[in-house]
Amino acid sequence: MTNYYELLGVGRDASEAEIKKAYRKLAKQYHPDTNQGSEEATRKFKLIHEAYNTLRDEALRQAYDAELIRKATGTSGERQERARGAAPSGGTRKTTKGFNPADIGTDFEQFFGFHPKTKEGSPGKKTKKSGDPTDTSAMFNQFFGIRKK
Repeated sequence: MTNYYELLGVGRDASEAEIKKAYRKLAKQYHPDTNQGSEEATRKFKLIHEAYNTLRDEALRQAYDAELIRKATGTSGERQERARGAAPSGGTRKTTKGFNPADIGTDFEQFFGFHPKTKEGSPGKKTKKSGDPTDTSAMFNQFFGIRKK
């Protein structure tokens, strides 16, 4: 993995203005029009441009920094965030079981309140005795604020 900070000659704490200044200097030096016919200069120019685009965007820069730390230390980014005292990427940590295709029917039944094959309501769930087990009119009315008079 290329270290974009070293490539641009700036520190990891460099401001956006410092990154821009370093990029412009190097881009001018390695621009294909300045170095006609040099494939090495063209390759380096593209790499410098990629580094600049990554480091100037705050979200891309944070993701790049996390990946750089992970590669350097050999640990996961989440572990690094916890070591720095930050919350994991998703905000609150939530543990979920892995995806199992055999559980799709059960998950469907828990979410919609009826079994997809038998169309019978789930035991323990209070459902309307209507012909359509997926009657969403109450939810629709609540969401859009439609009230029956």
